[in-house]
Amino acid sequence: MKNDAKYQIDFLNSLSFNRYGGTADEERAAKLILSEIGKLGGKGEIEEFEIQNYAMHEASLEVTEPYYKKIEVNGVGRSGSTNGPVEAELFYAEGGEEENFIGAEGKIVLINTLAKAPYERLVKSGALGFIVFSGRYHDDRNATDLDRRMLRPVLTDKFGAIPGLCLRTEDAIALLKDGAKKVRFLVRGDNETHISRNVTAYIEGSGKSEEEFLFTAHYDSTPYGLGAWDNASGSANILCLYRHFLRHRPVHPMRFIWCGSEEQGLLGSRAYVAAHPEEVKRMLLCLNFDMTGTVVGSHRLMVTGNSEIDHYIKFLAKETGYITKFCDDVHHSDSAPFANAGVPGIGFMRDGQAGGHSRFDIPWPLCGERLAECTDYAKALVTRLDAAKSFPFDRKIDDEMAAKVKTYVEQ
Repeated sequence: MKNDAKYQIDFLNSLSFNRYGGTADEERAAKLILSEIGKLGGKGEIEEFEIQNYAMHEASLEVTEPYYKKIEVNGVGRSGSTNGPVEAELFYAEGGEEENFIGAEGKIVLINTLAKAPYERLVKSGALGFIVFSGRYHDDRNATDLDRRMLRPVLTDKFGAIPGLCLRTEDAIALLKDGAKKVRFLVRGDNETHISRNVTAYIEGSGKSEEEFLFTAHYDSTPYGLGAWDNASGSANILCLYRHFLRHRPVHPMRFIWCGSEEQGLLGSRAYVAAHPEEVKRMLLCLNFDMTGTVVGSHRLMVTGNSEIDHYIKFLAKETGYITKFCDDVHHSDSAPFANAGVPGIGFMRDGQAGGHSRFDIPWPLCGERLAECTDYAKALVTRLDAAKSFPFDRKIDDEMAAKVKTYVEQ
């Protein structure tokens, strides 16, 4: 464990720089992972794929009646552009139920969420534009970053685009409390296509089975911070597991994917599933690692599959002394597109205080020992499954869970 702990924290530190999907720094990170695979004696590949992105040139919001105030905003990517400044009444549509949009036509709509159903209603309402908010009302403006939002293709391809801005929650509350009636609204941006990358590696099995184990973790970061917890930690986890199984050849083949552009909507794992449908059919189980290694926190295992998997991993956790919380749900990470294609998943994570999705996502709150606890259990689990005379649970996702996965992936 001590050797694994040092190996993982050292690699995590080397990967801790901003790696937002589709940027040169994401490419730098992909090459770093590929280089490390080679140093271990393995062979990896980089698979490129296109992602939809944007360039924001100008965005502004001003209250014009019954008082004047300029408000800090970011333009929502891929939401289109206004033809110059637009001045209109402000309208609050709350959670975006159908009744919330009565009277929204020709107005600028403040809304709580950009989920699929509210967004469809927003577009159909005849609104001129929308405002969404993020963060906590008590955020320190000098210590936090205003969110950068982008409309996902699943929304714009189906319902079209409508110009949008994002502001802080504190400012959204102030607009309503102070009685803002009319606002001047401007968005000017362009849609762009960027290149992102998945890094893959493969270990051939010693047996005759073509059915394989899958290990996934995204290596990109949000636009803020160094992405140490989210998700250099998971990237280090599966690299350590790759190193282990290179040295201890498994019976079943094993595939490792460091996914790009997860933060923009699981784009790397979606691209991989779309590009390799026959390969996906051979995958027995996906082990996904996302946000592990916190000094202060608790281990968690999330099953997206069936009760047989639940029983098995709980038994083994007790046997090995791995203290963890368990839950059955859709892991909102790269295992989800694989689950939507029928591959059961186990999500490895560790909650705690480590600054995810912020400028405070740095290596300091993490440690190698916690990373190694996670991979020690994963090694024990996969080694036992790999050696089983008969696979101990079905490659099956329960119907109710499958419906939840489909809803999540397609939203």
